[in-house]
Amino acid sequence: MNRGIRRGTLMALMAGTMLAQLPLATWSPAMAQEAAQVYDFNIPARAIRAAMNDIVRVSGIDVAFAETPSASVRGNAVRGSMTAEQAVALLLSGSGLGYQFTDRNTVTIFDKGPDSGAAGADGALNLGTIMLQGGAGTEGSNSYTTTASTIGKTSETLRETPQSVTVITSRQIEDRGLNDLGAALNTATGVTVTPDQYYSAGRFFARGFEISNLRIDGGAVGVTSSFDAISSVGLTRFDRVEVLRGADGLFSGNGEAGGVISLARKRPLEKRLSTVELGYSNFGNARASYDFSTPLNEAGSLRSRMIIAAEKGDTFYDLGERDNRSVYAVFEADLGDSTTLSFGGSYDRQKSSPWTGGMPRYLDGSDPALPVTTSLGTDWARLDHKGWEVFAGLRHDFAGGWVWNSNVTYARHRYQALYGYLAGAVDPATGDGLVYNGSHNWGKGYQLQADSNLAGQLDIFGMPADVVVGLDYAKHSSDVSRAEFAGPSLNLADIGSQGWPIGTVPTFPGDSRYNFHPYEETRFGAYARAKLHLSDSTQAMLGLRYGSYRFSFHRASYNRDGSTNWTEALDYSDNGVLTPFAAISHDLNSSWTAYASYAAIYQSQSRYLRGPEPGTPLDPITGQTFETGLKGELFDGAVNASLAAYYTKRKGEAVYDPRYSGVYDPSNGSNCCYTDSGDVTSKGIDLELSGEVAPGLELFAGYTLNLNKNSETNSLYNSVTPKHMLKIWGNYTLPGDYSAWSLGAGVRAQSATSVSGTEWVPDGAGGWLGLPFSFGQGGYAVADLSLRYEFSERSSVVLNVNNLFDRRYYAQLGTLSKNNFYGAPREIAVTFRSSF
Repeated sequence: MNRGIRRGTLMALMAGTMLAQLPLATWSPAMAQEAAQVYDFNIPARAIRAAMNDIVRVSGIDVAFAETPSASVRGNAVRGSMTAEQAVALLLSGSGLGYQFTDRNTVTIFDKGPDSGAAGADGALNLGTIMLQGGAGTEGSNSYTTTASTIGKTSETLRETPQSVTVITSRQIEDRGLNDLGAALNTATGVTVTPDQYYSAGRFFARGFEISNLRIDGGAVGVTSSFDAISSVGLTRFDRVEVLRGADGLFSGNGEAGGVISLARKRPLEKRLSTVELGYSNFGNARASYDFSTPLNEAGSLRSRMIIAAEKGDTFYDLGERDNRSVYAVFEADLGDSTTLSFGGSYDRQKSSPWTGGMPRYLDGSDPALPVTTSLGTDWARLDHKGWEVFAGLRHDFAGGWVWNSNVTYARHRYQALYGYLAGAVDPATGDGLVYNGSHNWGKGYQLQADSNLAGQLDIFGMPADVVVGLDYAKHSSDVSRAEFAGPSLNLADIGSQGWPIGTVPTFPGDSRYNFHPYEETRFGAYARAKLHLSDSTQAMLGLRYGSYRFSFHRASYNRDGSTNWTEALDYSDNGVLTPFAAISHDLNSSWTAYASYAAIYQSQSRYLRGPEPGTPLDPITGQTFETGLKGELFDGAVNASLAAYYTKRKGEAVYDPRYSGVYDPSNGSNCCYTDSGDVTSKGIDLELSGEVAPGLELFAGYTLNLNKNSETNSLYNSVTPKHMLKIWGNYTLPGDYSAWSLGAGVRAQSATSVSGTEWVPDGAGGWLGLPFSFGQGGYAVADLSLRYEFSERSSVVLNVNNLFDRRYYAQLGTLSKNNFYGAPREIAVTFRSSF
């Protein structure tokens, strides 16, 4: 298992000093059997840190190594059949470095020079040992960056990944008090998070497009809608959050060009450990969790972990409450030296008093400027959501360095909700226009994701190549019913003085109800990717996905007596879809790599129909994302840096067809009629820096420039994504006698945003009237602060102050009648953690 080592601690200094004195390449008895296993290596001459990651991937040994200038030394090429020890010895030959296997999982590389481990002039120890952390896990690393990412199925360094990837590590999650997926993604470079009625964690956007696909443990794609509830859980069970920005047609297939989210579950630890976490904020919200991991036998070949979490309290706005519970358990079993089985499950129950409508605007688009804590909801609104999940994974390491990985996840959920809120465009002269709206909601559904892949090295056209081939299957299905009803009207001046009595709310289903069933998507795909080493410094990557997709969108409106008002049934399939991927990269030196990549886009829009009625599904959206840039491993790998320029073009966007203008009616089920004539472009740059930029200073900084355009209307395609976005957070651990204290500070800033469109309102004669609108808000910045004190290496308390200066801003702009959501005001939260 991974061993995180806190840099600068006395234990690490002592361990490095002693290991540097050991004889070169001395095997312990426990490694004798492992040493006999032979692997096939095809590793070009490259920086020792990167080459050691390749040895880890091929041999399956879990290697760890810390920071020193030696990490950037270029090692020898490693090619041929040999043991892991022989590969390490060949890599380091002539470099002036030595190595020592301390057990079957850990190799330490050290400087053999005379000053290694010696005392400096100031009496401090010079640590020449490097501990290289194998794998992509970040738990216990105390770092804002990672040595690897698994967003591309196999473990690769960020420098080796020819697309823009952000990794939010365990240390960042703890330092910033990030409790759910929405909070985590709000800190990611280039990502915008907006509140939404049907997405409990919010909706996520990057580069002007939505991020709607999500993978767990490198598996097949799931979706983020709350109808499927995969993204609504907290982060207590996850090691890290990875975000790829741009098209992911190779491994995801159908999806938006915004990117994909990858979550990595926490795994059992090698040693017994318990962690308790308690938190409370001035919003009246309390949190508690207990994390217990232990080996189940003396050999450590059976391991388990359980995490129990609870959250209860209020929201920053009036009438809002939440009461959440979750249990997560995972088991691992080593089935011999080469095979590991993992399996587990989780249960989540979420209760809340939701307010889903947001703030209204005046008829002229101006802001009523209600207090941030204002709620236009009701005291009887409620949401009760339950979710279950089971999962399993199997990894087998073959001779010759090939690795087979398979995993499957099955999740079900069920919810009931009763919503009530005020909405409506307000007349600025009279204050009239607000009307209570409500709905009964009931739903259930499931998701199934399965993936199996084989990764290894072989020769292609006489060149060494890293290859991954696999199959995946994913399906999500929902059965949802909703009954809408209206309540009394209310003047803006009377907000808070009267409400909507529960006794006047009709029982389900009211006068009529909508039903969405079946509401599902099925995906099947085969994918292959090869990274060819054209030379020791140049690699070319080629990939292709063959996908088949099936969509069923059935919906209907029923009257109280059971008679049918209207129905709509869309069944659509698309088979043999090819989505290619290509990239080339060149190592400029031991620290920097230049790259360029191409990714294809495929996105179904079968819910939009081509006229005349009843209509036929539009063809899918297609397009490409081009990206080029630089990636660097700085300060001997302690820092990852990236600069990317991107250009995305999508063709075939659904555009409302004016030839059938009389057909459109928002009160019925028609999605007709549209044409697929729209073209959209998005271009810009991403900058990111993460890791320990100076002793004791961990930094995450990201800047994004985005210019998106709808060619059909010659206007902005998506106003959710601002033109400029900057996110910076740093955490500094004080030196010397004050090292128990650390101070964190950061800012999230963005440029102005605006929205425009047509608000459909009743015309008073039984019809609908389109009311054009356009409004916006200026740029803003939100500052956050944290203070951490460590009682010991295993106990700490953290004070987080979010929105330090209590900036009033909108996290989302909506329409004239609703969906304008304030960002949270100043929040002060305290978290205590202790491990034993």
